[in-house]
Amino acid sequence: MLGALALSGWAAATPAGAQDISVPVKVQVPLLLKILSFDRSLSAGHDSLVIGVVFQSHYRTSAAISDEVCRALAAAPRSLDAGLALRVVTIDLDDPEHLGAALLREGVRVLYVTPLRAVASSAVAAATRERQVVSVTGVVRYVEEGLAVAVDANGERPQIVINLAASRAEGAAFAGQLLKLARLTDPDMSGP
Repeated sequence: MLGALALSGWAAATPAGAQDISVPVKVQVPLLLKILSFDRSLSAGHDSLVIGVVFQSHYRTSAAISDEVCRALAAAPRSLDAGLALRVVTIDLDDPEHLGAALLREGVRVLYVTPLRAVASSAVAAATRERQVVSVTGVVRYVEEGLAVAVDANGERPQIVINLAASRAEGAAFAGQLLKLARLTDPDMSGP
């Protein structure tokens, strides 16, 4: 169903300094797009999907990962399995308090979160929950802290990690067949 991705030499493809992500962006992005096709809420009443990529321009690793994600999304089919047209926007996160307004202004429905410095993932989670935006990332720790979906490494294979409570708080409705394949994590959701 989600297919096995060939990952030979993938550790060498991870950018130096990006220790927060365990799976290269070129592997993450196609898998994340496939994961999104299992979210019944994304196709309900919409003909397009706006994916935001949040990053910090002053943090080199964050900016580099953002560039990689944008290139990978640009190379992806212009429509997803659910028939949604794909549009990508970048959001430079200089102040977490402005994130919610940027999500609303751009019509973002999915937010890819790059590695961030001096910004709590809970601040990002608060904005995504308030705006009903599904958060995805390559930083597994962020899912453990309250974002919705990550891609992690499990030996030589990527592993889907879903914070079920967070994904539901963001309005996601993942199909049971996806949830059976994922590692589910449900930390204390008493936060935002």
